[in-house]
Amino acid sequence: MVDYLILTEKPSAAENFSTALGGKNGTFDGKTYKIVHARGHLLTLAEPEKQVDASLKEKYKSWDPETIPWNLSNLSWRRSPIRNAGSILNSIKDAAQNAKAIVIATDNDPSGEGELLAWEIIEYIRWNGIVLREYHDDETPKSIRKAMSNLKDVSDKNQDGEYLKGLVRNKWDFSSMQLTRLATSYAREAGFNVKVANQGRLKSVIISLVKERLDEIKNYIKKPYYEAKFKDENGHIYARKIKKDDEEQLNLVRHKSKEDAQTELSMYSSSPIGDVVRKTTTQAPPALLDLASLDAILSKRNYPSNQVKTVYQKLYEKGYVSYPRTEDKFITQEQFREFSENADKIAALVGVNTNLLTHREARSSHVKSSATHGANRPGSNIPENLDEFNQIFDKKRDRECAKDIYTVLARCTLAILAEDYVYEEVKASLLEYPAFETKFNIPKKLNYRKIYNPTAIKKEKDVGTNAVPFVFEGANSKPKAPTKKWLYAKLRNYGKYGVGTGATQQNTMSEITNSKANAYLLTDKQGKLDLTDQGMIAAVLCEKTYIASPNITIRLFEMMDEVGNFKREPQDTIDTVTKVIIHDKPIFKENATKLVDVLGKPKKSNSYVTAKFNDEDIKFKNSWGKYTFTKEEIDLLSKGEPISFTYKGATITGRLKKQTYEGHEYWGFSPDERKSINENNYTFAEINGEKIKFKNKWGSHIFSEPEIQALIRGETITFDYNGTEKSGKLEKQNYQGHEYWGFKSK
Repeated sequence: MVDYLILTEKPSAAENFSTALGGKNGTFDGKTYKIVHARGHLLTLAEPEKQVDASLKEKYKSWDPETIPWNLSNLSWRRSPIRNAGSILNSIKDAAQNAKAIVIATDNDPSGEGELLAWEIIEYIRWNGIVLREYHDDETPKSIRKAMSNLKDVSDKNQDGEYLKGLVRNKWDFSSMQLTRLATSYAREAGFNVKVANQGRLKSVIISLVKERLDEIKNYIKKPYYEAKFKDENGHIYARKIKKDDEEQLNLVRHKSKEDAQTELSMYSSSPIGDVVRKTTTQAPPALLDLASLDAILSKRNYPSNQVKTVYQKLYEKGYVSYPRTEDKFITQEQFREFSENADKIAALVGVNTNLLTHREARSSHVKSSATHGANRPGSNIPENLDEFNQIFDKKRDRECAKDIYTVLARCTLAILAEDYVYEEVKASLLEYPAFETKFNIPKKLNYRKIYNPTAIKKEKDVGTNAVPFVFEGANSKPKAPTKKWLYAKLRNYGKYGVGTGATQQNTMSEITNSKANAYLLTDKQGKLDLTDQGMIAAVLCEKTYIASPNITIRLFEMMDEVGNFKREPQDTIDTVTKVIIHDKPIFKENATKLVDVLGKPKKSNSYVTAKFNDEDIKFKNSWGKYTFTKEEIDLLSKGEPISFTYKGATITGRLKKQTYEGHEYWGFSPDERKSINENNYTFAEINGEKIKFKNKWGSHIFSEPEIQALIRGETITFDYNGTEKSGKLEKQNYQGHEYWGFKSK
């Protein structure tokens, strides 16, 4: 029996712990151990209708607004294993029977996600023994060994604040699906056949802010004005200094007509430059990056948020970068010391002159005595060169993204080792008309800005000797298009502490800008944001709701933190979702009446077919995937007859059936279960006109029906194989001169 069963979050983490401790089994610090791993969340909350008494099943399955809000006390909060998780859970359970204690070694997320993930497993396997927690800053050997030497007893999960925080967040978000059901139902009642009008914590805030900005642009009315100003021979503009919000004073100097401005201009003549005040000023390097700031920078290079998130995670698992989901904005003295020791090598990797790295003392603006993971920065594992990342990523674009992530992080962090930017602040006024002033900066020493330059430095000439009057033609400022940079800044600067952490913001952005995701609400073109049709519907519906309120969302984040610090009862926070729903339900209904005004009358979709099926009037899509049914096939389906067609090289057979998606019933084409596997365990198929056969198993893994269909379509599948994640696809292969088709692992 081992002293510790170390439970990590994923296979890669298990490998890192194995490297740090000296193997998957062994002895560390006088204690025997065995390492096991999950694969992210292995369990998930069951659908609401499966959590209630049979008499309530239909109510909790329904999307009808009359069935909402739920009585949360009716829910059992039962969790079920996700697909293919059974074997992993069983192996963890078997290993636990020979352990004295379980050590939670999942990610130490600020949200409590890692804690919840581990406790889900611990409860499922019905472990009643000792539970310990290690808190690693990152997955480098040094950090892991340090964490394993400082274990904390968390055997009572109700005294584990991070678990309680994660649990409350999980239950709140689950319960908030009622908001999506309401919004979707009201949109459909208004005639908009939206797949789903997603609502939720933070995502509703984001789409609401984007819509507000789009409305400002749409409603912008240009108001030209004409103003008397001066310009010297070096191009500097001299104007009267008036605050932007002082409309009374602005109206005195800004004329509605050019003629009035010309009349004022006739009062002036050229003037020598009068007083010139010069002040040498310094500027410290900017704050270290969080994940949202990094995402905004990389968006200009056309990297989607989901790609940034995924690539960063893989770099972290290899130790090349620090923990991604940190909420820290500083690094500790120890983290600074480690980075400083590696600085010259990192600088060489990203093309930074080491002669600039002369500020080797820790800056109080960037280095603090306390931080958990520390701000995002290069990790302890320094690559020999950036091409080393090519070994991790198969796709060229992912390789480029990895190099850019590392370069941006490295340059931003290296900047704190350079001297301050030095510039001369110049203020000048006109001798004859001292109310007319100019102000500009002249760079003296770039220093850190030679390494990391977040904003362009304008090259300015010195002040001139004489200025002449002219009529400046201007207009009220037009709102700029919403971008990731603008949005993240808006969220970061809202209120005292902002709305969510940078990591939370970026994670939400990666979800709602992913065209393949269910909640595809925003388009992202090189960081420029716009609402999808689905996003616009969701944004209109959530106007003036609690779920879209930044202040309400901030308070909700605060309440979850209070739960984690034992300052608030978990159930009190969970119950607030019902208050939000009661408040927002009538607003959703009212806002649905405005959809036509915003979007116009809903277009009649040509993608649906109406038919009489078993004396029932129904409608169904005239396509399946990217295949569009012929008129003859539609006639057969309408009569209940099966049809067959070729799709991505495979022959698909099926018929019309009533189906259910997220509680919503609909009619659609449903493929038949394949029955073409013979006694020798081979599947027969047709790919690109070639009739083939392949084994329906790989090693000891027998492919499921969905996996077989995916393989035939040429798609990559992923499954658990003896505790290790395997991915691959169907390929033509060669063995001793014999060609055959079979699954090929990457």
